[in-house]
Amino acid sequence: MSPAASPPYNFNIDDYLNRFIPRNRLSVLPTPISWFLGYRSKPQKPIGSLLVIWWSFLGAFVGLLVVHGFYMIPALSEDGESVVIASLGAAAILHFNTISSPLSQPRNAILGELISTTIGISITKLFLLAPGEYMHNLRFIAGALAVGLSSAAMGITGTIHPPAGATALLAATEPKIVKLGWKFLGYIVLGSTALVVVGLVVNNLQRQWPIYWWTAADLGEKQGDIEGVDGDEEEEEKMGDGRVVIDKKGIELPIGLELRYEERAVLEGIRQRLKEGGIWQGSRSRESGRADSEVTRVPDSDGSSPEITGGRGDR
Repeated sequence: MSPAASPPYNFNIDDYLNRFIPRNRLSVLPTPISWFLGYRSKPQKPIGSLLVIWWSFLGAFVGLLVVHGFYMIPALSEDGESVVIASLGAAAILHFNTISSPLSQPRNAILGELISTTIGISITKLFLLAPGEYMHNLRFIAGALAVGLSSAAMGITGTIHPPAGATALLAATEPKIVKLGWKFLGYIVLGSTALVVVGLVVNNLQRQWPIYWWTAADLGEKQGDIEGVDGDEEEEEKMGDGRVVIDKKGIELPIGLELRYEERAVLEGIRQRLKEGGIWQGSRSRESGRADSEVTRVPDSDGSSPEITGGRGDR
């Protein structure tokens, strides 16, 4: 079977950075500390939707109170008034409602805001070089350019965080924010960090957050194992039937399938939970004769039942 042609333009910064990132060592910390940093020796049990709503409310409420408490410090207030950054409200929704999403993990939450704010302020400073009346008329162009460049930069760096787009827009179009200049970067770093700290406390009381700090990939293994493709014909034949297989060795994808950053992170998160839960204790044959109880079949929209296989490769 000949593999399908790969997309001509494909880039994942983690393929280059992860080789320099140390493996997660939270497991060696005392349990109370590692617990509130998101580490679990066993998979976290799910809680009911009403509890999720309660913790989401409490987290967003307390998180924004803490943020604006910092902003009310006289040294950080502007003209006696505390600064209000609306994009942090959107960030709070991500931090406490969609805690398993790659978009809400600390890497995205802090670096995405940092990158977007830097771009927004830089674009604004550039447009401010024009005469005042021109800057007023072209402000919407500065905002659009800041958001566009921020979107591209977050995509390249794997730090996509939607509220950061609003932050970049504020940096270019909101007069009070424009007046802050580079001080706005300090406000964003402080606010984003405060939300992360509150998230570590509130989200870990009954849930688990973050799912990962830098990446969902197992940094103790070669990055090539993430894709699960070893290049020989037997492996290609095995992967050519449209299945996604998760096992100890990696994630096996159908030939020609390219994952986006978010999709890859979700699959690696599932694999990590299977690994921590001891799912791969013992061994199991991965041949086609496996028991039905080891396979989850999800009905498709056309009534068929595509197979999602959670493999337990031999240790």
